[in-house]
Amino acid sequence: MGGRLALVVGSECAALPGLGFPGELATELYANLSAAGGWQPATAHRGPVLDPTADELTEAVNDAFAAASEQRATLLIGFVGHGVATAGEDFFLLACDSPPVLPNSRTAFHLTQGIRELLNGSTLDGLIVLIDACESGEGVQGAARRWTDLLTRSSGRMELLVASGEGPAYAGCFTRTMVETFTGGLPLRGENLLPSDLVEPIGSTCKRQQPQHLSFTSGALSTTPGGDPGLWLVPNAARRRDAITGRPAAGFVDQLTRRLLLTDVIRERLAEIVETGGHRLRTVVGPAGSGKSTLMAMLIRPSLVDGLAIAPEYVTAAVFLTVGSSLESVTGELSAQLSHRVPGFRDAAHVVDESDDPELDVFDIEVQRPLARLRAPGRRITIVFDGMDQLEAGTREHLVRHVAELTRVDEFTHVRVILGVRAGTGVAELPELAHLHRIELLPPSAEDIAAMVLESTRHQLEPTDPQLWVRWIDALLAETPTSFSAQTPTIGHTRAVTGGWLLARLLIEVHSSITDADIAAGIGLETVVLHRVHGALHAADPDTAEVLAALLAILVAGGAGPVLPIELLESALAQFVVSGLHTAVLRDLVVELGVLVTRSRAGTARESLGIAHAALLPTLAAETERLGWESTATHGAIAAAIGIAIESAVTSGTRVSQQVTEYIRGSGARHYLEYGDADSAKELLLGLETVRPAANRDMYAAWLPSFTEVCGPDHPGTLFVRHQLAFWRGRSGDMRRAVAELEAVLTDELRVLGLDDPRTLTTRLNLTNVRGLYDVAEAAHNPRSLLGLDDTAARAIARAVAELEQLLTDQVRILGADHPDTLNTRYSLTYWSSESDEPARAAAEYERILHDQTSVLGPDHPDTLNTRHSIAYWHGENGEIPRAIAELERLLVDQLRILGPDDPNTLATRHSIAYWHGESGDFDRSIAEFEQVAIDRERILGADHVDTLTTRSNIAANRGGQNMSRTLTENEQLLADQERILGSDHPDTRTTRNRILFLQQHFGPDSSESNSSH
Repeated sequence: MGGRLALVVGSECAALPGLGFPGELATELYANLSAAGGWQPATAHRGPVLDPTADELTEAVNDAFAAASEQRATLLIGFVGHGVATAGEDFFLLACDSPPVLPNSRTAFHLTQGIRELLNGSTLDGLIVLIDACESGEGVQGAARRWTDLLTRSSGRMELLVASGEGPAYAGCFTRTMVETFTGGLPLRGENLLPSDLVEPIGSTCKRQQPQHLSFTSGALSTTPGGDPGLWLVPNAARRRDAITGRPAAGFVDQLTRRLLLTDVIRERLAEIVETGGHRLRTVVGPAGSGKSTLMAMLIRPSLVDGLAIAPEYVTAAVFLTVGSSLESVTGELSAQLSHRVPGFRDAAHVVDESDDPELDVFDIEVQRPLARLRAPGRRITIVFDGMDQLEAGTREHLVRHVAELTRVDEFTHVRVILGVRAGTGVAELPELAHLHRIELLPPSAEDIAAMVLESTRHQLEPTDPQLWVRWIDALLAETPTSFSAQTPTIGHTRAVTGGWLLARLLIEVHSSITDADIAAGIGLETVVLHRVHGALHAADPDTAEVLAALLAILVAGGAGPVLPIELLESALAQFVVSGLHTAVLRDLVVELGVLVTRSRAGTARESLGIAHAALLPTLAAETERLGWESTATHGAIAAAIGIAIESAVTSGTRVSQQVTEYIRGSGARHYLEYGDADSAKELLLGLETVRPAANRDMYAAWLPSFTEVCGPDHPGTLFVRHQLAFWRGRSGDMRRAVAELEAVLTDELRVLGLDDPRTLTTRLNLTNVRGLYDVAEAAHNPRSLLGLDDTAARAIARAVAELEQLLTDQVRILGADHPDTLNTRYSLTYWSSESDEPARAAAEYERILHDQTSVLGPDHPDTLNTRHSIAYWHGENGEIPRAIAELERLLVDQLRILGPDDPNTLATRHSIAYWHGESGDFDRSIAEFEQVAIDRERILGADHVDTLTTRSNIAANRGGQNMSRTLTENEQLLADQERILGSDHPDTRTTRNRILFLQQHFGPDSSESNSSH
């Protein structure tokens, strides 16, 4: 559903002198719209409709409307050819068989009446009409009267752009200029070209005609530039060099730079940022609404500022941070931009690096280390982070550390960082950022704001005293609005205004509802915001007003910035109002909220929305609560939408979209916590765990402050997050710290939950396993153990066995001998009790566990099948390789029946069969089977899954001397991926690194020379 459908017609009336260009230009227009803008055909005919009869023209338009309505898509209708106006507001598009004079609705297409009839009952997601014909101005007049009443009832959106007024259109200049503009773009416009953007270039190029533009959005008619950003034509080619071109932030930057007023203060701050480029960390600090984000936007798009002596390449990458930003999403966004804009970055990200730091996270691996490899004399890479204060506390802590490293460590002397930080949040005063160069940004003055408002509304406002607006805006600083007379003397130097440029944008939209009495009373920013909300609600009918208020409340819960995917918004809204609302209806409602809302990738399936600025949230939250939409309920609605998305993906076997996945990861737990459902927040985080231990560690580290703040330090949910953080810290290689954290969690669980709580028992099991692995690993690194002088490993194993035996006793007492957790402890106890020289004993113990699992869980339970796998392993270790293979093959038959061919456990059994074939000496068969398992694991689990890496490791190890060059390459590629995914200190990573060193020493090109030199 949805999408963008286009019908383009090129038509010459046979009874009139030939034009010669309609077919050619219609073809060019259609080709540009489809290739650059992604428009799809609105009828069964692909390509433009050329020289149709009147009946064919009417049928094509009818079919286009029907298709777009059925799909709830945006519809574009373009026409190049003959047109004629017969009377006021009556304008006809002529077909090849139309009469040249006095056509009617049967012999030509009556634009105003024909579209009106089709709009009645349509369910379009917006309409764009482009007409290159003579006398088309009458069509604009007709549309202004005959379309808008229908659009008002449906909150519809429309853009109409025509070639001329009452006079002729010459030589297809309208369409030619449009196509040329598509190719070259417009440097002073946004990410995408809107119909209103074309008025100026067409008007200046086509001297003998004047294009007419009509826009209908938010229940209002307008002939001034602007309109719905979702009704766009093609991407703006002039924006190709910007850092954020094609990225989610582009729409937000569009909103920031629309109606831009360049004050002396802004110009000075821009110059200061550029001139102080020698500082590795520059931070722009200012209050809400002072224009920090706009300043960053102008650095990204310097063509908007005349005289700013930098190119779009000055900013290499930029991220506009929100409350929903996670370390993973920030890393992904930066990596994508840097890969596109920095030569060699993509290759540098895959270079093998032998770092042993277990604290490396995804940002270290995917951003910092590639950047370090690209250091070169004269090279500069500038990264912008705007809104550092917006982040959740845990994520902000991580990102601040990385910014400090990028701007202090010698490896990154070629990197520059520019931060945008709200004053008073404490971010700019953090000790880690003490080396920053601070750039203070004052809010705009009342005179600046008044000038912007009056300039933007000069065609709509009655003549008024500018100083009255200046004095009123200046009074907004007062904590309590101050009444003053219009005769108050002019203030010479006006003060900065709370709300700043945000206030200006609001005033532009609500100026018509503000009276001189309001101004004289000195109403404040909060009142202006409420004017905007009430104006939108008043313009809607009662039913729509209720939906609009609910929508606003959900956006408030989503937060500031274009963060909430439109599919989640639609699903959340369905929790409050009658289901059946579609994306097209949502977009109709959203535009009624105007500047209160910001949008990313507007008009596409990947659209996201949010409140335009964090400063608006308190007032909007209070107002939506007053309207009956409680904050707890709106967070619950989004949480429910998240649950529906996840459940739908599971039941249908499809993946959740990328933008929804990122939102869930960055904000999902926040909504559950605000809803008061810590258990669901905990379950969500469990479901978000990935194959990358470091990513899971960082996710729990980021959410721990939120759980602690909302639930309290002793809440079971907080203890759970601490437990998972410690667990994944151990899996990422830092077992020493993991042991310490698990010990601390256990101490608190014993105090809060008690010895017999199942969660306490689980922590005891994990602590014993992690501590045992750590102690054994430390013993292996102790040189004394090589001489047999240290029994640390033996003592560690004995301690693990003793602890597990005590745990097992407690579990039997508390849970019962047949509880799955009890069986899991028996499984771990067998692991630690098993000696490599007593595989038969280990197999026998697993046999006993298997017997009990079969009785308790059944023969087809996954745990039962896994134990059969372990039994086969130990038979192989006992030298009974044929028996092991036979048992695994029987297990595989059962797994295929029970779990299916794509289950990870089924793949693991296939992997083990290949392994034992290799151990038996059948290397060709082993490698062939491993290669097929690797293909299937990558297809099913993904290239980054640890099981996929394990199979690749076995292939690299088994290939051996068959092809040494290929073996070395495979191992190097594997090591790069293991470091990126598992971490440098993971045992599998160490094994591969050691294997590479061995191959290089014994089989490398210099191995003979190296050996002879000793």
